[in-house]
Amino acid sequence: MLNVESSVVINKPLEEVFAFASNGENTTKWQGGVEEVIPDGPPNVVGSRYTEVRKFMGQEMKSIMEVTAFEPNVKWAAKVIKGPVPFEVTVTYEKVGSATKMSTRVEGEPKGFFKIAEGMLAGQLEKSLQEDGERLKKLLEGG
Repeated sequence: MLNVESSVVINKPLEEVFAFASNGENTTKWQGGVEEVIPDGPPNVVGSRYTEVRKFMGQEMKSIMEVTAFEPNVKWAAKVIKGPVPFEVTVTYEKVGSATKMSTRVEGEPKGFFKIAEGMLAGQLEKSLQEDGERLKKLLEGG
């Protein structure tokens, strides 16, 4: 079982961070491994779907994702309904003074090649989440 978490504090209002990070059109701007997000219906509605194309550990991965939670300025979550690594990602947002703490948790059950490399997968995923958080922080803070 894969369970990786990462948090970042961004010196911007919660509403601004949530609006940017939960917008699928912005994903490729701050998530390093994501090459494309292809919507399939309205965005950010529980049950809506999209295809995410990413490079991870040198492999191209296409996953059909389904939004499982959408609470503005509180929580966004999605799960893989078809793809090489079944996982669910949950992102929560909370005010920390005038800043925003964004916490991301990824849980899943790797299969095939990814099951064999689960330890390496977890380490790479944790590093990716931290890098993505820092990239988002710099992008939103203007640094």
